[in-house]
Amino acid sequence: MLKRSISFLGLLLVCITPRTFADIAAIHPGALPQETAVLGALDDVRLLEPYCQYWTAAMLWQFDIPRQQVVDRLSKDLGFLVQAVKAHPENAELALLAGLVANYAHNLEMNESYDTAMRMFDAAGKLAPDDLRVGWLRSTLHCQSTEIEEGASGFLALEAAGAQDRLPASFWDDYMECALLSGMPVHVLRAASYLDKAHEPQSNRGKDYVEFARQRIVPFDPQKEYEASAVWLGPEPAGNIEVLTGESFGVQIRVHADWGKEGFQLKGDKGTSVFSTGPYPAKKGTLRPSILLLVKQAKPGQTLEEFAASFERDGTFVPYTPARCPAERCIAEKGVQPGMYHENGDGHGRIVCFEREQPVFPGLVFESPSALPHKEGKEGPETFKFAPTQQRMPGKLFYLVLLDTAASIEEPALKDFDFFLQNLTVE
Repeated sequence: MLKRSISFLGLLLVCITPRTFADIAAIHPGALPQETAVLGALDDVRLLEPYCQYWTAAMLWQFDIPRQQVVDRLSKDLGFLVQAVKAHPENAELALLAGLVANYAHNLEMNESYDTAMRMFDAAGKLAPDDLRVGWLRSTLHCQSTEIEEGASGFLALEAAGAQDRLPASFWDDYMECALLSGMPVHVLRAASYLDKAHEPQSNRGKDYVEFARQRIVPFDPQKEYEASAVWLGPEPAGNIEVLTGESFGVQIRVHADWGKEGFQLKGDKGTSVFSTGPYPAKKGTLRPSILLLVKQAKPGQTLEEFAASFERDGTFVPYTPARCPAERCIAEKGVQPGMYHENGDGHGRIVCFEREQPVFPGLVFESPSALPHKEGKEGPETFKFAPTQQRMPGKLFYLVLLDTAASIEEPALKDFDFFLQNLTVE
């Protein structure tokens, strides 16, 4: 089976000139069978690697060696290695090498090479289940084909397993490439930080990926009044629940699909969003409680207590314990505003205030691998354009979640408010 190749915008994932970084360097020659055919194939692949490490359209081949010559030699090398794996089924290093060479063959569009690569990686994984290189090379193959989500998830699993301490710097080039292809630019920046902390020089490829990631992130503009579509991403349906992500606010929420959404705005140092729940039968007619989410940049020296106090007006407020505090510390008050809703009773509100410092990598927690779009029936390489990522409002942010309801519908309104708090993620 031959998987469809892809290209990524101006990244030009085609080999125009030989590359200096080499995944073949991850193979340990001393662990291979010390046989002439195996070591000869290894040496030859090492020479061919700059021409086949990435897919290159035949019409764009500009190397100093004919493409067919590379295909013929690599096919011969792969044949030797597959036969050697049959003779040495217990050698994980050999299976890993054969899988890598089959990956390179896939980049040259050689038939059945994808299946061969996966079969070899599966064999290596069974023999050496703790070897992170297996997951690295398998994930790279996924990402160089059309299985972006699977490949990116594999890279994230390797990162969680401590890849920064157990894999070479070239791993992060492949990681960053896949993160870009799967729509995760902030993960690219975090990967680059691992190399900086380890005092590892970035390759030219890695530098390009970091630059592309930065271009995908739109800086916050305090002079701009943002449209609602720029304030929130989504809603993404999940049954009768909708998921909205406010990148500028540093929040993600889950709300009921039938809730009203209004008042979405972001301007200057403050953003607001209002959700209406219900309607619920009241003493007179029906009422819809409202939940306000307000996010504001903290002023220099301003405390959370001062921020919360600015909303304690026109009523009596006493502390209460909310269903959930989305931060380490919350200031929560319940208030009574006499006669606010006339026949339907007093105003019975709730406010929950908390603060968050700017994270090291804003937006990271909201990124997850996504697949590339594809038109059915289309063959060959495709180019894709990704939506930009809105930068979080910089600095410390204060958050206010406020419930506005009448005494006559307080019980269902409070359930909605608790649901909102329990499903609010703040980075």
